[in-house]
Amino acid sequence: MLPIGDLLKQVRRPVNVESDTHYREIGIRSHGKGIFHKPETTGKQIGEKRVFWVEPDCLVFNIVFAWEQAVAMTSKAEVGMIASHRFPMYCSRNGKLLPEYAWRYFSTLRGKYDLNIASPGGAGRNKTLGQEEFKRLKIPIPPIEYQREVVEVLSTTDRAIAGMEQLIATKRTLKKGLAQQLLTGQHRLPGCYMPWLLVALGDMGQVVSGGTPDTTRSDFWDGEHPWCTPTDVTKCSTYIHETDRRITEQGLAASSAALLPKNSLVVCTRATIGECALTGVQLATNQGFKSIVFSKSYEPLFVFHSLTLHKHKLLRLANGSTFLEVSKRDFCRVELPMPQREEQIRIAAVLDAADRGIAVLEKKLAVQRKLKKGLMQKLLTGTMPTKETA
Repeated sequence: MLPIGDLLKQVRRPVNVESDTHYREIGIRSHGKGIFHKPETTGKQIGEKRVFWVEPDCLVFNIVFAWEQAVAMTSKAEVGMIASHRFPMYCSRNGKLLPEYAWRYFSTLRGKYDLNIASPGGAGRNKTLGQEEFKRLKIPIPPIEYQREVVEVLSTTDRAIAGMEQLIATKRTLKKGLAQQLLTGQHRLPGCYMPWLLVALGDMGQVVSGGTPDTTRSDFWDGEHPWCTPTDVTKCSTYIHETDRRITEQGLAASSAALLPKNSLVVCTRATIGECALTGVQLATNQGFKSIVFSKSYEPLFVFHSLTLHKHKLLRLANGSTFLEVSKRDFCRVELPMPQREEQIRIAAVLDAADRGIAVLEKKLAVQRKLKKGLMQKLLTGTMPTKETA
């Protein structure tokens, strides 16, 4: 256990700011989300603020939010950029601590605790990382070879996660292009030749509004019926099976909420206008929705994908003084291009398969992130031996 001040030294190369010269500053996101580059500015706009050249391969903090793990490593991408005095940078003092190992350590829960200790004061801008407090922090320092190995292991893990993130992004882009082609009739599936028609949402089935039971009546809540709000929709992908709140049979009867059958389409017409989902179970909604209980001529999954693509048609109908809302009348008039039901089913199956493939990758990514978090806790606290210490 050694104090940081004996292991790291601050790097400070002041910038002689010239008023007619352009500069670019860095910022650091909280929760270990790394460095971002601010828009270009001029020396005149910087004024008398103290700024320093960013040095690569240094540990850097945002001292105002260090307690929220606003900590990162600088790289060659930041060479030529500047940082204010609120972003101190550190390099190794004597070769006993790698800056990147220190960054990894301060990205753990134990490291967050240490940064909190070194940041006296209240929350927000009053809770600033103290330079002297930081120097006095004692952290566990393993041999330098162990540090190098840990850094390499975690860097390899990061590259795997980044690769998975890129693959998911590519799959989403491809799916978006596929949806654009299939849901507008630009590309037809083999054997599909019948013309498409424009069909209003109100003609696809029964359009149902939602409602909220009296929130002061305990006998209306925590019951047997899921009760959907826009928040529930934003947390799901295609189908809603669970909701944060539930209502009783009495609550359902005493309000304008209606129980929707499975495979109904719930559409937000307030707040997050245009967001939609299919009901995986029977449920009710609040008044922020217009929902469609489909007739047999329409495939719910196709309409879900189509409305997701054509969400802009709802957004441009929103109006209101207190909050934006799409009225039931306007909602029912929105038209979507529709093929015959057999083609609807086939197109929906193609897009659903693409979504399932993306969902599988997202689950793998979540597992990778969880494993990395556990790996960091073990490697950076010395509870897991590497090949050097086994």
